[in-house]
Amino acid sequence: MIHLELEDRRYLSKLGAIPDVFMTWSRPAEVPVDWHKTENQGQIGSCQGNGLTSILERLQFVAKGDKASVVQLSRIFAYLATQKIDGLLGRDAGSTISGGIKLATTVGVCPESKTGYPLAYPHAQQVKAILSQENYTAAAEFKATEAWQCPQDPDAAMTFIGGGGGISIGIMYYSSLIPRDRVIRSFNPPSRTGGHAMAVLGYKRNGNLIGVNSHADGKYEITPEAWIAMMKHKWTAAVGLAGAKVPRQVVWAEELQWIPDNPLFGDNPAGELA
Repeated sequence: MIHLELEDRRYLSKLGAIPDVFMTWSRPAEVPVDWHKTENQGQIGSCQGNGLTSILERLQFVAKGDKASVVQLSRIFAYLATQKIDGLLGRDAGSTISGGIKLATTVGVCPESKTGYPLAYPHAQQVKAILSQENYTAAAEFKATEAWQCPQDPDAAMTFIGGGGGISIGIMYYSSLIPRDRVIRSFNPPSRTGGHAMAVLGYKRNGNLIGVNSHADGKYEITPEAWIAMMKHKWTAAVGLAGAKVPRQVVWAEELQWIPDNPLFGDNPAGELA
């Protein structure tokens, strides 16, 4: 559950545009998300926490260049700590994209090994344990350093993702949004519907962006037309997160790693994994 009506729109509007350097480098032809483990938020309204940790896990790999070194981050910590920022802590009332971005860039998220993931919204003592000072201290290692306004242009969004970024997005959600073939071709939410947060982490050669959902149904695609409609909708909240001010190409699938003359990539050897 995402509270689009409670978003800190002033904060979001003050975020800068993605630097031009992201728009001028040679990006990979596609960025798969097969590395992403399908997660299920269960009966808890933690969609924003699920999406945020997926982005921060991608940023770990961007920094380390080694999937084996990536630490699974705590979805419940991300949710509750965001709720604390939002003033919603203590009840399963959802959270906001803006609160999550503030958490990601100032606090971080601790490893899930320190909290586990509960079956239901935790009671007061559990919340206190999850949000312990020890866990806040552990969170500092796993932060995003940069947050920018998400581009409405789908091509610019792909270029940003190709440079190592991830996008946290909150949209009006409805049951028919993601069809059976998992390709969103249009975005026409009814006037009365709830909000949902997801992460956009990749794209395909056909120009479709790839998102991941937190209801155990895995990845899906967003066509350029649907992306533009999402970004123009008055309730959408979307932010690009990165770990550096400059692009650093990272592709999770080993068979797509940069090699000379690989047609999947441009001519820029800066894309080679460090």
